[in-house]
Amino acid sequence: MNRETAVVAGVTTSVALGVYLLTLAPDLTWSHWGGDGGELITAAVTLGIPHPPGYPTYILLGKLISLLPIRPIALTFNLFSALCIALAAGLLASTALRLPRTTHQLPSIAVGLSLAFAPLVWSQAVISEVYGLNLLMLALFLWSLLGKRPFWLSGLFLGLSITTHLTSLLIIPLALAYTPPANWPRLGAGILVGLMPFLALPWLATTGSPVIWGQPTTLSDWWWVVSGRIYHANAFALPAQEVWARAVVWGKLLIMQLTPVGFLLILAGLHPALTRAMRRPNVLLAATAVLYTLYAFTYATLDSTVLLLPALLLGAVLLMPALHRLRAWALLLPLALLLINFSQQDLHQGDDLRVRTETTLQQAPDHAIVLTPGNETIFTLWYFHHVEKQRPDVILVDENLFAFTWYRQQLAQTYPGLQQLAVDDWTGFIAANQASRPIIFIDLHNDGNN
Repeated sequence: MNRETAVVAGVTTSVALGVYLLTLAPDLTWSHWGGDGGELITAAVTLGIPHPPGYPTYILLGKLISLLPIRPIALTFNLFSALCIALAAGLLASTALRLPRTTHQLPSIAVGLSLAFAPLVWSQAVISEVYGLNLLMLALFLWSLLGKRPFWLSGLFLGLSITTHLTSLLIIPLALAYTPPANWPRLGAGILVGLMPFLALPWLATTGSPVIWGQPTTLSDWWWVVSGRIYHANAFALPAQEVWARAVVWGKLLIMQLTPVGFLLILAGLHPALTRAMRRPNVLLAATAVLYTLYAFTYATLDSTVLLLPALLLGAVLLMPALHRLRAWALLLPLALLLINFSQQDLHQGDDLRVRTETTLQQAPDHAIVLTPGNETIFTLWYFHHVEKQRPDVILVDENLFAFTWYRQQLAQTYPGLQQLAVDDWTGFIAANQASRPIIFIDLHNDGNN
């Protein structure tokens, strides 16, 4: 990276990070689809394995950042997300500056900041989630691939991006298209090295963490985690009767990511007369963005919009041909995004999740078995119980996780006094243990317990 590109990257990263710090959530939050945050932080702090595919790169880096003297620990992980996405924006700006027929710094900065202030991207920069690190790895991959750096390096970043989210598999065709077949072995070697964090999962399964999905100490169990098999049924599974309603909502959502003007600029950038030197690269980038969008659109979960982030990264690259002609005027696009989205993405005042959770935990009887109904509640309680060491006398048991043999085995090893763990019999489990400990039910969605 020469001085010019370093300046562009530095300015873009600094501006994005400054805005993120102003809007950062100060604690654990469920805002912006952040319900997994408690699980991810707990797994990182205790060197465990969160939900498939286990996110080993995030966990290992998260353990390091958890050692920083910043409290609450959730704030440290929110800061980590902000830094990752700010760096991704800076890398994108420096990548844009190195594209053919690109000579001006301000349009490149505009490209990076347009990505940074797109509402979906911004939303993931102010909470604890894996998407920030995934976006950074993908930005490093594009920086290497489009910058014509060694093919093994592009492969390395691609492999690492897959360990941060499996949707990065969708970008492999782009990598192959940009790499001459004679260099595919070098690309593949880099990918294999980048995938090596997955080999840490069997070791993480032996650390004694309270969060160990799948107990991947055998090859079949390891593959169950790494492949994300539990979520395969969601892929391309959007019910036909929901397609039109989602299309209407997503159409508006997609347009607002870069504003209507931004999408018109992307279309202008795809025009052959404007981008003759980049015709094939732009088509490849656009095709990959469409592939990501189709996958996210047909993924049958409520939070599948966050799967659009890589498509936005690729779409921002496609802004460059048109923004290059606008020179300094190009900065109006990220400025508009900043002004439009600031209030919606601003989480700096926090919410009541901590108060709600601590109050509920304090009301639990001594040595109670606390039953929970699913992800957000159990993930949040894990954080306060195992990371912040609140109410160490209680036992947390989740109804949804109870269906998994590995979860019941882990409960049996951690709490030898619990009964009726051999089979998936929730009612029988409650009946067998109610004489030895008080049993209560907590659902943080309802702000109370029973």
